[in-house]
Amino acid sequence: MIGVLSGSSLSTPLGLIITRQVRLQGVTVGHRDGFEAMLRALEQHRVPIIVDRVFEFEALPDALAYLRSGAQFGKICIRH
Repeated sequence: MIGVLSGSSLSTPLGLIITRQVRLQGVTVGHRDGFEAMLRALEQHRVPIIVDRVFEFEALPDALAYLRSGAQFGKICIRH
């Protein structure tokens, strides 16, 4: 479930949550207007977007291993 796009209540049996050791973590993000303002600021100040590496979709396990290594500087992209 991402955000509350699918509703604001969760109806899952507690037993399944416990036996499957489910972890629920909340994530908050800004609103679209804020995102668009950030993009305009990046463009206006010519902030470069740094892409470290681009992986093909079939190399997803390699991309995740690279991300776990912490060796990247910038974004890791997956080409689909």
